[in-house]
Amino acid sequence: MKTETVRIYVSDIRDFMGLDGIGLVTDARRKRIDRFIKTEDKARCLAAGLLLRLICGVTDESHLTYGNHGRPRLKNGNGYFNISHSGNYAILATADDEVGVDIEVIAPYDEAVINRCFTPEECEWMRREENDEAFFRLWTAKESIMKATGLGFSLPPESFSVLPIDASEHRIVGKSWFLDWMIYDGHVICRAVEGVSIETEMITVSSSGLIDGKKHF
Repeated sequence: MKTETVRIYVSDIRDFMGLDGIGLVTDARRKRIDRFIKTEDKARCLAAGLLLRLICGVTDESHLTYGNHGRPRLKNGNGYFNISHSGNYAILATADDEVGVDIEVIAPYDEAVINRCFTPEECEWMRREENDEAFFRLWTAKESIMKATGLGFSLPPESFSVLPIDASEHRIVGKSWFLDWMIYDGHVICRAVEGVSIETEMITVSSSGLIDGKKHF
């Protein structure tokens, strides 16, 4: 198994409510931004595109290729990335192996989601924990696994367990995945990586850095 550092780049979407920098992202992303109705959704999509441009060098759709379930990859094969956004933040994770990441605002959870999307063991764990943060630790772990595998929701969340909530090996769809959780300003972040990761490095990226295309970190 490989040992590596996973880096998670974080950008505050509130700096992009005016859509500053929209001309810097790809045509495809601009069209995606235009489809959103809410300003905050547009800002999240824009910040994610600017992260992809700065960190991965994606200035044109020709730099990407897509899997059977729509997951984007770098066409040049220089590492792996995954994007997520929720609440006030957009994030991008990079790694040397397959990686998935998810961020969610900690908020009251829906009991129906537990019954529909969690395994019996996870439902029992939630009954013991019974708090919003615990719910989103499970949910972000499931999302990060579904994204890391490239299967998305074609891998039903109730079909696999992310317990225990620790850094031990999780065998899912025939591969070894390792999870790591972070709490960031009222949000839960989880990343899943194939191979052993000894460190998750969180890097804050300023709006000015995203606009001028310079890595001020």
